[in-house]
Amino acid sequence: MTKILSLASLAVMAVAMQAQTAASPQTPDTSGMSHQGAQTQAVQTRVQPASVSAELTKGIDSKKARAGDEVNAKTTDQAKLPDGTDLPKGTKLVGNIVEVNAKTKEQKNSHLVLAVNRAVLKDGKEVPIRAAVTSVTAPSSTTPMMDMASGGGAAGSAPSGGAPSGSSGSASSAPPAPTVQSVPSGDSSGQTAQQGAMLKSAQDRVPVGNKPNVILSAPTTPESAGVLDGAGENISLNSGTKLTLNVIPAQPGGQGQ
Repeated sequence: MTKILSLASLAVMAVAMQAQTAASPQTPDTSGMSHQGAQTQAVQTRVQPASVSAELTKGIDSKKARAGDEVNAKTTDQAKLPDGTDLPKGTKLVGNIVEVNAKTKEQKNSHLVLAVNRAVLKDGKEVPIRAAVTSVTAPSSTTPMMDMASGGGAAGSAPSGGAPSGSSGSASSAPPAPTVQSVPSGDSSGQTAQQGAMLKSAQDRVPVGNKPNVILSAPTTPESAGVLDGAGENISLNSGTKLTLNVIPAQPGGQGQ
């Protein structure tokens, strides 16, 4: 069973999901073939999936989410599916939460399984798809430092020929406040924002960009697109979280067993 699930994950990630069907006992015209011949035929039916860049348009939080909640994203670049279907930039991608477990006092880690199963074109047409999330990058948090200039005045607004500090002739003789640049919040090391690592096989586990305690792994069933696990924290993905997905069109009757 583990081997079958691994193959199901890899089928979307590296090739089309049809490969799983072609290798199943229900595949026609293979009963008289050798095992090697059947495998060759399965390989020949594989289709290279489209790599699709997208971002969440609605946040997901394992503390609040429930199984069945809708997942919404949109493509951030144009793409073309293996069957020739165009996915223009801004195409809506829709799915759902398959499984979710929040961090609690008893359960120190969180868990989230999500699906992305259809694309909604700009004319309203819905295209069933199979997808595997291969990378996730959460938005980089930046906190602008408070402007130290009092009264809302711009830094450096004092007259260039102002009187010395001991002079009583001017009330605006204080030196201008220094301008402070924005710095990343919660990053004492000064490390810059990180792009999420890319899954390359069904066995990979990679950190989510800007959330090193959240790990992405490959989907384990044909119905799921990605699995996330948070170590010691809830999984919180804000709107704008970047996703990379491998996508193929879903075939009629190919929902898996």
